[in-house]
Amino acid sequence: MNKIRNPIATYVILGICVLIQMAITFLSRESTTEMAILLGAYYKSFIMAGEYWRLLTCGFVHISIFHLFMNGMSLINIGSAYEQRFGVVRYLAILFVSIIGGSVFSYCMQGNIVAVGLSGGLYGLMGGYILMMITSGMYKNPAVLSQLIRVLIINVMINFMPGVAVSAHLGGFIAGMIMTAFFIEVDRSFKIRMGVCAAVLCGVLGYFVIQNSTIRTDQTYLLSDYRILSAEKQFGFSSHAYHMAVKLDKIYATGSIYIPMTELPVPATIIPKPSNQRLQE
Repeated sequence: MNKIRNPIATYVILGICVLIQMAITFLSRESTTEMAILLGAYYKSFIMAGEYWRLLTCGFVHISIFHLFMNGMSLINIGSAYEQRFGVVRYLAILFVSIIGGSVFSYCMQGNIVAVGLSGGLYGLMGGYILMMITSGMYKNPAVLSQLIRVLIINVMINFMPGVAVSAHLGGFIAGMIMTAFFIEVDRSFKIRMGVCAAVLCGVLGYFVIQNSTIRTDQTYLLSDYRILSAEKQFGFSSHAYHMAVKLDKIYATGSIYIPMTELPVPATIIPKPSNQRLQE
């Protein structure tokens, strides 16, 4: 009998999420959204400026305790099962690629939003689970099929709730399904077909990434960006903050507004107050 291993990786991920959420709660001064961005949330303009790691780290960031609780419960349930079946490395590969896939879909389909949460990765695990049920033939069992239908209906309904990043859920679901296909016992021809699908999907996403690498004027948040760059300076990342300022000036076509922001205190009169910055979870 195979010894059941403790899902260490799952608990470590959950622990990281809890620590980040606590930091956001207790360290935020004026805006929890800005603190979330500072700690790794998805923020399109900063990704365009070179902080590509946000495509992954956004999965560990939660602002709402309820959001963290729901995602944490889901991670313990489905993540633990994945870790037991595939081992730590493959499990993390599926989860992380699903998070990144969800972020890339958001990049292609939405504007300069702020997005947080592990939902893209969890949808990836769910997509892989559904694929396993189909390829193994277990869906033919009426009880299993009924459960799958209920899970799908519930998760489809969730996507109609306000503030939900539907694109991240969709991208994570597809990415997780493709990744899982490479780690399960199926015909080689099936894996080849999934590989072709993955290559085509990457090509399509690459095209849309290029087409959507712009920020509208009404989606620039100068005050928020200034505060975040200032916080980076306070934490000792002055050089990084300066290079980000240079890049943001080019992205926003603001001339040279951001560069002096990182060097001297700027009067609030020349920093437009941001409109309602959209936060999606």
